[in-house]
Amino acid sequence: MERIEGTVTTAISYAKSIDEKAREQIRRMCSYELTKGSRVRIMPDVHAGKGCTIGTTMTITDKAVPNIVGVDIGCGMYTIALDKQPIDFARLDEAAYIVPSGMNVWLEKQADFDLQQLYCYDKLKNLSWIACSIGTLGGGNHFIEVDKTHDGRHYLVIHTGSRNLGKQVAEIYQRMAVELNAHDETLEERL
Repeated sequence: MERIEGTVTTAISYAKSIDEKAREQIRRMCSYELTKGSRVRIMPDVHAGKGCTIGTTMTITDKAVPNIVGVDIGCGMYTIALDKQPIDFARLDEAAYIVPSGMNVWLEKQADFDLQQLYCYDKLKNLSWIACSIGTLGGGNHFIEVDKTHDGRHYLVIHTGSRNLGKQVAEIYQRMAVELNAHDETLEERL
């Protein structure tokens, strides 16, 4: 564990190593007043990001800061317990390669997710592409893997990306945050 101190709070990192650019982003973030009273934890997959480091977790309960959430709003982690039986890794690899990753998407919508439920739905672009990207892997630090515990149990772990949907949502709300801050409005007044 490494402690990275800012002027307002201190982050605790669980990464074995952190590049200097990411370390400086963490230090700078821990110097922002909005982090006062927050518990900041840095996960092992930490690397420099746009608004803050990827791999940052933090307790903030009274503020919304879209740039700290980042452009991957809605990425997810799924962990599924498997039996103790041996894993056929060749078959797992075949299955993993079926899931679109990088810039690829499904040919048709796969998930039953109603995009119209999003408050920002009317501002989204490329809706059919977004619908076909839900349930895909993405790129970067997203993965499909099987892990084994010390007692021999296996777990399937999937870290999915939010794809372009997360980026658009982040940008919409970041613009709104800048506008609200410029006019001393609250989000409740806007919605």
